[in-house]
Parts: sequence; C-alpha cells; structure tokens
Amino acid sequence: MTTMNRRTFLKRSLLSTASAAPLLSLLGSLESLEAAETGGEYKALVCVLLEGGADVFNMVVPTDTSHYNDYYNARQEIALPREGLLAINHTNANSKNPLHYGMRENMQQMQQLFNTNKLALVANIGTLVQPTTLEDISNGAPLPTQLFSHNSQRALWMTGNAKDIENRGWAARCGDLFYPIPNPYFNITVDGNNLMQLGGIAEAIAFDDDYISPDTMRYYGFGPESGGSDLGNVYQDIYEAHQQSSNKLMAAFTQRRITKLNQQVELDGLFDGVAEFDGFSSGIHETGRSLGEQLELVAKILSIRNNFPGQKKRQIFFVNHHGWDTHASDNDHQVGYLSESLGAFQDAIEQLGIAENVTTFTLSDFGRSLTSNGNGTDHGWGSHGFVMGGAVKGGDIYGTMPALYRDSDDMWLNRMIPSTSMEHYLASMVSWFGATTDELHAIFPNLHAFGTNELNFMR
Repeated sequence: MTTMNRRTFLKRSLLSTASAAPLLSLLGSLESLEAAETGGEYKALVCVLLEGGADVFNMVVPTDTSHYNDYYNARQEIALPREGLLAINHTNANSKNPLHYGMRENMQQMQQLFNTNKLALVANIGTLVQPTTLEDISNGAPLPTQLFSHNSQRALWMTGNAKDIENRGWAARCGDLFYPIPNPYFNITVDGNNLMQLGGIAEAIAFDDDYISPDTMRYYGFGPESGGSDLGNVYQDIYEAHQQSSNKLMAAFTQRRITKLNQQVELDGLFDGVAEFDGFSSGIHETGRSLGEQLELVAKILSIRNNFPGQKKRQIFFVNHHGWDTHASDNDHQVGYLSESLGAFQDAIEQLGIAENVTTFTLSDFGRSLTSNGNGTDHGWGSHGFVMGGAVKGGDIYGTMPALYRDSDDMWLNRMIPSTSMEHYLASMVSWFGATTDELHAIFPNLHAFGTNELNFMR
C-alpha cells in the first residue's frame, strides 16, 4: 500500500479538478512557499492606507534654490518655508533624483528613519493601464477608470489592477496562491473589512480593541462561552444537508458561520499576557480607531504571532489612517501624527527583534493637485509611497521624482502623471515575501504592461 502525505494528496486533487494554467500556478506556489518556510523565516507586510489622498508634495520638498523656487511659485500660499525643512541624506543611488530634498518640519521620526536607512521613498506612484506620458494622453492613451474619484481609485489600489475589474483584492489573491490549503490567519485587518483582503479562499480575520472582533453570533449571545459549540453542531447539520443540494447559498452561509465560531474557540486566550508598548498615542481628526491604536494592536498581534493555531510564516496586515481628504489644508495635522506613529511602530518591531521580518508601507487613493485651490489642494493622481523596515534599502529615493513647476510635462490637468505603476510598487514587496515571477503576474495581472524593471528597494 502506498502512503500519501498531505501535499501529495493536494497535488493529486488539483490534477483532477484544475485546468493546466491555474494548476501550474498553484503547484508552483506550493513548492516556492515550502522552500520559503523550510528555513522558518517569518515575514509580514503592514499596509497603511492614507485614506482620502495625501498631499505628499508637502511632505518631501526640493531644497536646492532653483527647484525650491519652482515648487514655491507653483504652490504659492500652501508652500512650506524652505528654512523649516528637515534635510534627508538620500544616497543618490538613483541618478534620476540628484536633487536635495527635505521633509516637513513635523516629520522628525520619518526623517530619522530615512537618514538611518530604515525608510525609503518610492516616487510618483499611481494607477496606470500602461506607461503613460503627457504626450501619450494627448494621443488618446488608455487611462484608469474614473480618475480623481476616491472610491474608484482606492478600489484599484486595493485590487492591484488598474486595467480590469477584479473580484478579489491583491492580498486575497496572494493568500490563495501562497496557501491553497487555506490559512485563516494570513490576512488580518485592524480596521474592519477592506477590498484589498476581500474574496480569498480564507476570509480575512478582523481584530479590534478587544483583540477579536465580536462575531455577530457571539454578540447576540451565541459564542462558545454561551453554548456556541452546540450552535455550531446545528450549523454543521444544516451545512451537510445542503452541501450536495442546489441551495449552495445556505451551504456557504452555514460554512462561514462554522468557521467564525471555530475561530472564537481557537483564539480564546490568545492575548493573555501580551506585551505592552510605549510611544503610541491617539490621533486627532480621525474617525474610528486612531492610527496609533491600530499600529499598537498590530505590534501586539506580531508579539504573539507564533501562538496562532497552525500558524504559517506569512501575514499581511491592513491599517487605515483616516482623514486625508483635506481640500482646505495640506494635511499638516495628519503628517506629524503619521511620522510619530510610524516611528513608534518601528521601535516596537525592533523591541520584538523582528525588524528584518516586517515591512511597513503606505499607499493612498491618489496624490493631490500641485497648485492650490486657495485653501489647500484637490484630488490628484501621482503620489509617493513610504516603505519602512530592516529589509528595506532605506535612505534613498526610488523611481523618478516629478518636476514640481507650473506647466510641467510631468503634469496633466494640474495633477502629476505617475511614473511608477502601483503594480510595480506592490509587486516589489510581494516578491520579498517569496512570490515567484509567475506568481507575481497571477497576483498583479497587469504587471506585464510595465516591463521587467525592478524598483530594487527591498533586500
């Protein structure tokens, strides 16, 4: 009699159910993930959404006289005073960005992270169907749907494809490829449901101030401490009765209920004795849980990462910093708090001894308009991303910084045209995660449109 381990069984099952192309992708994921996890190296990505559109052009500003004057003349009353900017000592490894730059005066923590090679800036990223210039736009080049719209542009960032409509977020697709045998603790959110983690084989798990978000059934008194296991048996009976019937909706619903109830039992006591961290504070002008509270919760989850049932070696976290849609200001009240919170989070990660294993990055709906609307800025297009962690080649600017002057060829309708696609930006980090080239193209289906140039900001 031939014995069969779990991996062999899965592969044979896939052979009988999958078409050739998805099959090869799934089997490749199994092999690459097995190799990545054999060494026991844990890796986590922490996505910080700057919801609403961050005015990054008042976060990093050119400081040499000629280019600062261009910036000042374009931004007028919202331009930052040159003497208050904090110098960043980028290494000029990228010859496309030879200028001197400074960060806003309330970004002390991010300046220190940058100058100690723990933070990198990825310049002028955004949603693109294909590489696009001002001339291309004039000649009718295809553009992403509903440019300058919050919901539409944020959705493209969450799905990781600016060309086609996706029914799964890029983090969910990443989880499906990395874990064909579902890993329910791969995608974790500390700010509720989000499109980035939606639609995977395993549903993202949400944590709140009580650590485990109250499941609907638990909320109404049917959790494991109130006879939830008996309720689970009822759901199991319903699920089994409908699994082979035409009522697939009922089967799916009851299966989801069973999974949620099981998670409540599995995670009971997970945070007993969890470490506390200093330096985090609640923000202002935010709806819901503040950025500092969210990042502190992520740090606590990371501190007990090995306690998750059957925990694997990869996790993606979603964090949401609300309140960046500021038409009447330049995000001043948000910028300093972001810097403070990122600094506190990196300190916590270093205390845990996993600075090389955790990469934190920002993204936003879009950037802002270059010129002022009289009080602040309006919806834009190209933006900057900040990437932080021990595995980041920090202290440098990657991609191409746009020319910040009126009538710049880098601008269309007063918005910066992205010179780096969001797919390249995100794929660079997922590649660090352990994804192969084929897997990157499965996770980001429009990645092929931007060639094979590496951004090279990860070690």
